[in-house]
Amino acid sequence: MNTRTELLQRAPGPILLLALAYGLLGWLSLKVAIPPDYVSLVFLPAGLAVALALLRGPAVLPGVFLGALLVQWLAHQQVGAATWTWTTLVPALGATLQAAATAFALRRWITDPDRLDAPGSVLVLLLAVAPVGSAINAGLSVPTLALGGVLPWPEVPYSIWTWWIGDALGVTLLLPAALALFGEPGRRWTPRVRSVALPMLVALVVVLGGVAAVRSTQEHSLAQRFEHESEEAASRLQRRLDALTDAVSAISQVMALGDRIDRNGFFNATAPWLTRYPGILNFRWSPLVTAGERETFEQNQARTRNEPFRVLGRNPQGGTFAAGAAAQHLPITLVEPLERNRSVLGLDILVLPATAAVAQRAIHSRSAQVSAPFHLVQETGSQKGVVMYLPVYDRARPDQLLGIVSAAFRVSDLLEATFSPSDGPAAVLNLCLLERREPSEPQLLSEPLSCTPPQAAASAQPPSRTIALRFGDRSWQLQSHPGPALLGRSRDWTAWAVTATGLAAVGLLGGFLLVITGQGRRTERLVEQRTRELAQSNASLQRLAHFDPLTGLFNRSEWNRLAQQGLDEAQRHGDLLGVLFIDIDRFKHINDSLGHSLGDELLRSLAQRMTACLRGRDVLARLGGDEFVVLLPRLRDRHGAQRAAEKLMQHLTRPMSLDGHDVTVTASLGVALYPADGDSLEVLVRHADIAMYAAKDSGRNALRFFSTDLRERLSEHLLLERELRRALSEEGGPELHLAYQPQIDLRSGAVVGVEALLRWQHPTLGSIAPDRFIPVAEQCGLIEAVDRWVLRRSVEQLQQWDAQGLAPLRVAVNISAQHIGRADFLPQLEQTLCHAGPLAQRIELEITESMLMQGQAELRERLLALTRLGPTLALDDFGTGYSNLGYLKRLPLDKLKVDRSFVTDLPGQPEDEALVRAIVSMAHDLGLQVLAEGVETAAQRDFLRQLGCDLMQGWLEARAMQPEALEAWLRQRNSMSTS
Repeated sequence: MNTRTELLQRAPGPILLLALAYGLLGWLSLKVAIPPDYVSLVFLPAGLAVALALLRGPAVLPGVFLGALLVQWLAHQQVGAATWTWTTLVPALGATLQAAATAFALRRWITDPDRLDAPGSVLVLLLAVAPVGSAINAGLSVPTLALGGVLPWPEVPYSIWTWWIGDALGVTLLLPAALALFGEPGRRWTPRVRSVALPMLVALVVVLGGVAAVRSTQEHSLAQRFEHESEEAASRLQRRLDALTDAVSAISQVMALGDRIDRNGFFNATAPWLTRYPGILNFRWSPLVTAGERETFEQNQARTRNEPFRVLGRNPQGGTFAAGAAAQHLPITLVEPLERNRSVLGLDILVLPATAAVAQRAIHSRSAQVSAPFHLVQETGSQKGVVMYLPVYDRARPDQLLGIVSAAFRVSDLLEATFSPSDGPAAVLNLCLLERREPSEPQLLSEPLSCTPPQAAASAQPPSRTIALRFGDRSWQLQSHPGPALLGRSRDWTAWAVTATGLAAVGLLGGFLLVITGQGRRTERLVEQRTRELAQSNASLQRLAHFDPLTGLFNRSEWNRLAQQGLDEAQRHGDLLGVLFIDIDRFKHINDSLGHSLGDELLRSLAQRMTACLRGRDVLARLGGDEFVVLLPRLRDRHGAQRAAEKLMQHLTRPMSLDGHDVTVTASLGVALYPADGDSLEVLVRHADIAMYAAKDSGRNALRFFSTDLRERLSEHLLLERELRRALSEEGGPELHLAYQPQIDLRSGAVVGVEALLRWQHPTLGSIAPDRFIPVAEQCGLIEAVDRWVLRRSVEQLQQWDAQGLAPLRVAVNISAQHIGRADFLPQLEQTLCHAGPLAQRIELEITESMLMQGQAELRERLLALTRLGPTLALDDFGTGYSNLGYLKRLPLDKLKVDRSFVTDLPGQPEDEALVRAIVSMAHDLGLQVLAEGVETAAQRDFLRQLGCDLMQGWLEARAMQPEALEAWLRQRNSMSTS
């Protein structure tokens, strides 16, 4: 392993280290921004992220994301942003996506990071991948930051442009250096640190030094302009506040005239000020009323206004009530504008503690006092207002208080009225008005938006400026931030172009250095590649020679070698040794149902399970398909082999999940022991195989040890299988033939059909009963061919009888459950019946109750499709199998066949009589016919006829006959009935 790779893997927290490196480079890059730009002219972390994503793959992306978040935090600190929003995540996500996409494009178009020193690859990097890939983060992040209010919309095109250029330059600059520093293998890239990374570093330092000089000059110019504009704004606002104080003072002088000022006089006095200064919400007059004067005062006011008037108080929620008794009252009697302020008439400003405190302070100081800022409840949003209170004294009697003039101001209107949006300080500054409270933090007076510092610059220079103001007795502060217009005027396109050109030249230098130093490296890489390919090829050949490619177990040849070694050792030491042969039951059905890919996955899982439960010295191999073999060396006794086999069966039968399918398998196991069952490996394997087949014959999911009688049974099985295959082929000649047993109508005695029964007459073995060869056909997969042969011959015989003019008969044919469950059964049946034409409706297919163990919904659909082809359905051997009566009403059956075991003891056997009676009654209620099998006596026939049974079949009427004998029997029967 390469030394640098080892160091990276051993380093604690590689993701954290990458995030810190990304953040450090980001901090340096932010220092390269020329104010007022938010984005850097060269963003080196973009190149670091692409380089590591290219060299190390997706594993580095979490570090890129964390590092990008760190850079966002640094940028927020630099521009003075106090809060984070959802928009902060977008640049981090964009940086991660950009690194992944650019690295992916490099791999796709360049195919190998090692080729980044070829001229064509470098051109692709510089002219295509770096420019296009670097547009991802800018295109995502800048509009998002504008949506979040971090960037003003007019700055979006320029910010996208500079962000894109910065990332592209970062990739172009840092990727060559990163390849030299981190490229693998290190021995090929490390020598190029001096020839690639160091020259680029020197050139980059020179360019960045020029950028720093330009930055310093522009920062100084911007700070001077900002200082001047801030002082001018503060001076203008202070003049406006002084003018508002003069307005209140002028109204107070008018009100010093006493009762001679009525509503019209108050209107005339206040109207010029309200028109001139939009920030004034209202002017109010509150005369002094003593407790003894209150009643007369309220009556005079009511009479003058021609409406009720009371001195009112108001709770903090805004509700009014009659003011309680007090030594003095200052009720509002005059207010302008009147219409929108009628609700304050009669309100005693001495009732609420906040207004009372300010009013009392004004009376005692005989000067204008301003309230603390409060929310204007009649306004929308978060508008703030203040009220100035100025006492009015009698000119003749200076100690006599006449009342108080008050004026309410909306603070944001003061700013808007003072500064025009298109001219003056408002065009270059963002202004925020605060009230200074000691020792607490200042309280915001203006709208929050105007107090949000602009974040259109990568630097907080020039910083915000705070200037003190006075309004009445209040200490206010005007805080200013550089606005878009000021920042825009400071942008120097010449400096930007020179800087970008210098950085681009450094990037081109890196590409040139990569190309001129790469020829020797490419030659060395080619030699190493050829050497590695040869070694891999040899390793693959070795593995294929000894291991199964699917499961990773030993293959047959390697197992034979290891097993022979084990047998030789057992012969030398006199040890007991076992060979265990394993075959997965019904694996072909599982493979066909789930698909070959899941079948392969099943075999891999079973191999892992068997490996886990075997001893270290046991040797497991896959012989092919679903067959496995195990060598069990150094056994103590026969029970040791049995315990190992039972443990394997227990592990194999545990349920497993394959791609959402729950699968449970069983296995048949055969065991042969040395020296009892053979003294050579070939014999032991063959005897274990024989024992395994015996386990399958016993019903599968079983274990059998080899014995002599098993060999005989297997020999007979193999003989019958081989001969049955031959008999089904053309070479078999007439060995297989059909015999037909008549089916009689119990009411009329007419022959209504026959059942086709398969017979096998072997030339040397003689007559072979169906109960001997049918199970063999089912086990070896020949039952489907047998069914097709019987059905085809039955159709041909039916056509022959029809051509001879024989009375129309229905032919019943048995179909195995194994065959009818196959996916290709219906197409094969349709192909066979297409030759029968209308005669297909006289074919009756007999199914057994074992088929009903299949899924009911799937079985019903399959049987319905079968009947649409023409044949009818009969349920054979009813009562001996599944015996679930629910299927009778759901499946498209026409007939039930009562098994001969229920007919044999009729009449006279009460249980059988009751059972047959119930079957007949139930079948007729469901609209089904009933056929009784095995009728051999007249008493049985008469009893069945009395019960209402429809049909019979048995030796009483006729045995199964060859077609010629049946034809003669039918003619004789017909002639007897006509005579």
